Amino acid sequence: MPQQSATFGPGVGFFPFWLGVLMAILSILLILNTWRRSVAPTKGAIFPGRKAVITIVSVLVGLALYIALLEVLGFLVDTMLFTAFLLGVVEREKLKMTLLIATLTPAGLFVIFQLLLGVNLPKNMFGF
Repeated sequence: MPQQSATFGPGVGFFPFWLGVLMAILSILLILNTWRRSVAPTKGAIFPGRKAVITIVSVLVGLALYIALLEVLGFLVDTMLFTAFLLGVVEREKLKMTLLIATLTPAGLFVIFQLLLGVNLPKNMFGF
């Protein structure tokens, strides 16, 4: 069991342990809620339609490109492009909203991790 406390406060295992407990409780509640619901008879095919398959494949290809380009583009630029792809191409959001969220997401992650927590984010060869 990870160390949950230190002489000065919570130890390194405190947050992951309780996050895992919370996730387990929420998972059990979700399973119970799904199990108690009445099952409606399915109409037609069991598999998703063509549009849903295209969406799923688009997300998987985008995620694969995100992973492949992470070292080349760096975390901030890659995350901005991936978020813009998900919102603009997959979800078909308006351009203004897509650009706003795609810009604020990596900026917020930078503030939280780099500035507040002091965790270095993956950078590209140019240092950003």
